[in-house]
Amino acid sequence: MSVHHLSEDFFRFIDILATGEGDPWDLYCRHYLDPNRPALDAWWSQVLGLPEATWIDRVGQIRPEQYEVLRELVAESDLERLARDTVARCQSLLPLSPEPHVYYLVGFFSPDGFAFEVEGEWAIGIGMERLTSTRLIPVLLAHEYAHCYRRRFTRPKRLGERLVEEGFAVELAARALPDRPTADHLLMRRGQLAAMRQYEDRLRDAIVPHLASEDEDVAARLLYGRGLKGALPSRAGVYLGWRIVRDFLTAEQGDFDSDAEIILRSAGFAAG
Repeated sequence: MSVHHLSEDFFRFIDILATGEGDPWDLYCRHYLDPNRPALDAWWSQVLGLPEATWIDRVGQIRPEQYEVLRELVAESDLERLARDTVARCQSLLPLSPEPHVYYLVGFFSPDGFAFEVEGEWAIGIGMERLTSTRLIPVLLAHEYAHCYRRRFTRPKRLGERLVEEGFAVELAARALPDRPTADHLLMRRGQLAAMRQYEDRLRDAIVPHLASEDEDVAARLLYGRGLKGALPSRAGVYLGWRIVRDFLTAEQGDFDSDAEIILRSAGFAAG
């Protein structure tokens, strides 16, 4: 396993951009994109899937002063240790070979954490552009480690499969970081978690008709609460997926290699 600190090259680019000399995209390519092209190309194509023109346009809008807080955070933090300690905890629970590499990168529009393939191997990415604290980085790392583990044998497409995958990711974070509160494992606020417990029956009813859907907008609405007004609360589907997976594992009906359809059926859902 290796830990890649792409932020170092990004800050080098920012410093040169701040001089006002040179085209932003040319500088970005020379000092950030080209030295890290396998990871950044994989991030852009797999995680974002946006046209290159959008990338170029966004680079042109960069203001160096917007990244000073992030620079201070990186300088004060031991990101290497966070990554190695968390992956070691996950390895002790779910051995994975090869171990996923970790990439700390500064992008645009990135999820805070994501699993992606870099040169044929599953890896963990941490999108740093919105970070104001490192407190949840171990949770993000454990969450994405679970996705890397499951991606060895499954590529979820339908909503039901994705529900289960999110549930496994939360459960691994809970097992690898047992001293953290449940709300952290779910990447929620504590008050939000309390509301979810009252919302569970309605959530199940909302999701059942769409279990076979492969529509990204449907997944965004039902898993993460994104989209039109009236969408489900943020990460409501992730919470339900975790409840389903936790109950399945607690009953010792299977393990982290179990098929999503079996888990859904154990919860009284048809996979669709």
